[in-house]
Amino acid sequence: MGLHSVTWRIHASGVDDLSLLEESLRWLAGDGCELTMDKGKSWHGSPQTIMQARVSKKKAAGESLARLGKAALASLIKEGIAERIDAEKVMHVRVELSKLVQGEIRLAADGHTGATAKGQFKIEVYPGSEPADVMGDTIRSILGIE
Repeated sequence: MGLHSVTWRIHASGVDDLSLLEESLRWLAGDGCELTMDKGKSWHGSPQTIMQARVSKKKAAGESLARLGKAALASLIKEGIAERIDAEKVMHVRVELSKLVQGEIRLAADGHTGATAKGQFKIEVYPGSEPADVMGDTIRSILGIE
């Protein structure tokens, strides 16, 4: 058990450095990601690009989760994983974009108003298992905590 897939998404404005954001997103998603870029206009009419990196292999999805780093993963466990999981068995995380482009990972706190990279981790759950328990076990395994 663990993860089925992961999707990372960044909403970039017309003044953002798209190549820097793409490089950061590719690093965060890891090898084998499928990157798409959708250029359009925001609700208010300004240019916007939505970058999406999808990792559909289980092992690579786990590696993307591990890229969050020990501090962020430990924080997820401490704060409570269940609150981040929706009815579709997807865990949601947000990473501060300003730190990501500097090569650092910092989870965005509640109320964070800056730009973020949004991650959606599809959890592999079977009948009789709880998504939060599976995710907790997966993260503890990455951290080396049994």
